[in-house]
Amino acid sequence: MPSPLRGTAGRRELFRYPVLTDLDGSDVAIHAHVVTGTADGPTLTLLSGVHGNEWFSHGVLRAVLDGIDPARLRGTLVVVPAANPYALRTASRYSVDIQQVGFVNMNKAILRDTESITGRTGQVLVEQIVRRSTHLLDFHPGPWGSTWGVVLYDATGPLSAEGRELAAAFGMPYIQGEDAAVAYPNSVFDAATAAGVPAIGIEVGGLGFGSRHEDGWLARNVEGVRRVMGHLGMLDEPVEPRPITEVEVAWDLRPRHGGMLIPEVTEDRLLTATAESELLGRLLSPVELTVLEEYRSPGDGILLSVPRAHPVHPYNFGFVIGRPRRSTS
Repeated sequence: MPSPLRGTAGRRELFRYPVLTDLDGSDVAIHAHVVTGTADGPTLTLLSGVHGNEWFSHGVLRAVLDGIDPARLRGTLVVVPAANPYALRTASRYSVDIQQVGFVNMNKAILRDTESITGRTGQVLVEQIVRRSTHLLDFHPGPWGSTWGVVLYDATGPLSAEGRELAAAFGMPYIQGEDAAVAYPNSVFDAATAAGVPAIGIEVGGLGFGSRHEDGWLARNVEGVRRVMGHLGMLDEPVEPRPITEVEVAWDLRPRHGGMLIPEVTEDRLLTATAESELLGRLLSPVELTVLEEYRSPGDGILLSVPRAHPVHPYNFGFVIGRPRRSTS
């Protein structure tokens, strides 16, 4: 077991982990802000930017860091604002890694033994950060034009009970348990489970919706992190239980063609009920201005993700509808 990631007690420090040197001579490296408390406790890691276009959580992590007083902290808080710096260079979901086209999604390649930019970055992330943590929060908010409102945990692995506790502590009304090894192979979840580190995925918020909504989502994320830290005993903050519902994805409605996605339901409807046959949105041809597709709710459910009006490629995110998880007992 690698030694826990710690710095100097009572201080915030910046650690740098080199990955490789690029063609133009620039360095690719992973940076970690390490806040070490004055008393022993867990090592909680927050990851942002495994996908380079999910930069909403960058502001969340900055706000969390600004609100932490090392003198009042037990244990260590590790904040990685750009877990995949090569993808962040182009603000794209995947790394521009032409040598390994099949493995450019770090969250599908993090445990693969590949000689590639993405593979090596994932290896350094796992070696230096994930395996040296005791708990991990992996942020995956919506990219521009899409917003989400659910917290994920591994419901089947050896750490499922601890993962569910973390998900519940975060305080969102809906949590989603998955078989992470099947749903997210070679992901940060996979790497954390292999290292014995309970982890949850935070899919709360998105980009392109204006400050009224985005500021609220940011505040909810920051509150959620502090609730998790209170739950772990890192902060002296009471964590009042909140009602939660276990959900599963019932329908993932994505455009089958490219066009202008025009929603009928807005971001105000996130995490509200939708009824069978409700019109959720339309896809318009950008050149002929005709309706290419309509999106109607196939059944009653909860809107876990909604888009704003924007141009989309085929199979971009659209509307995700959940429903309470059916009992397997």
